[in-house]
Amino acid sequence: MAAAIFNSAFGSFLGIIITPLLLLLFLGSSSSVPFTSIFSQLSVTVVVPLIIGQIVRRYIKDWLERTKPPFGAVSSSVLLMIIYTTFCGTFSNPSIDLDKLSLVVILFIIFSIQLSFMLLTFIFSTRNNSGFTPADTVAIIFCSTHKSLTLGIPMLKIVFAGHEHLSLISVPLLIYHPVQILLGSVLVPTIKSWMVSRQKGVKLTRPTV
Repeated sequence: MAAAIFNSAFGSFLGIIITPLLLLLFLGSSSSVPFTSIFSQLSVTVVVPLIIGQIVRRYIKDWLERTKPPFGAVSSSVLLMIIYTTFCGTFSNPSIDLDKLSLVVILFIIFSIQLSFMLLTFIFSTRNNSGFTPADTVAIIFCSTHKSLTLGIPMLKIVFAGHEHLSLISVPLLIYHPVQILLGSVLVPTIKSWMVSRQKGVKLTRPTV
């Protein structure tokens, strides 16, 4: 869990540097990026709430374990509202200028990228000298390819603040997030069966004392 949280936070901050470089590489144009302002805004929206949450958790941990508030349902509801409002805000923008064929092509590309990333992480994490257990492999597959709208959209709004094509830039992420949920739900039974069978195989091959 700690590695997954670090991966998410580190990836978001790394995106501030990688995104402009990719734009320069693919579009051949450059622009000034206020790194200080971006880092400060991301710190306020991402790092500070995380630190406050960890501090508060130390004092109310016992109470939370006794009462067991429905944080899962609240989190899912908030995420659903973020996805819904982002979709509405993006596709209601008259300047988005995105035809149906382009949307289908983007959907196919995002699906291929997501599936390719999951396949690559599976191949590398199951190599003989990787040192990862089957459970580690499952965590790597889902965590390393995960990108959430809850962090991605605020990051886009900070990095591309005032950009006239912000809605168009948000489309790949809007598609990527639902695709990873759909693809993950389809693959979970297969990956779970693989993990269980591999774990049983490891137990059977261990030497007995």
